[in-house]
Amino acid sequence: MEAQADGIILGSPVYYSGIAGPMKSFLDRFFYAGANLQFKVGTVAVSLRRSGAVDTFHQLNNYLNLSNTIITPGPYWNAIHGMDEKEVLEDMEGIQIMSTLGKNMAWLMKSIAFSKDSIPRPSLEKRVFTNFVR
Repeated sequence: MEAQADGIILGSPVYYSGIAGPMKSFLDRFFYAGANLQFKVGTVAVSLRRSGAVDTFHQLNNYLNLSNTIITPGPYWNAIHGMDEKEVLEDMEGIQIMSTLGKNMAWLMKSIAFSKDSIPRPSLEKRVFTNFVR
């Protein structure tokens, strides 16, 4: 499935300043199984009532970063606030952040597709693991 995708969006509500449990379980299994997202475009988005967005945002970004995914830049942390759909639609800054994020992600995917034939991707080295327990 991921081989056909140009990008991936990870999203989660914020629960106790972290990723929702089912999403965390899915991500742990998906990425441990060897999800091939290298040099694909990715972004994350979180929704919350009040606080904990930055912690959740960073937790989700770690999955993308550790899989060589190109992380989409945005104007601020990718969070939108509200208890329900009505409140979320009142978060004008959050809506602008998500809109900008979508445009940036689309531009990145188009740029990569355009350059695919003329600029070779970096070759990946075999990963080296070091244990510090001797």
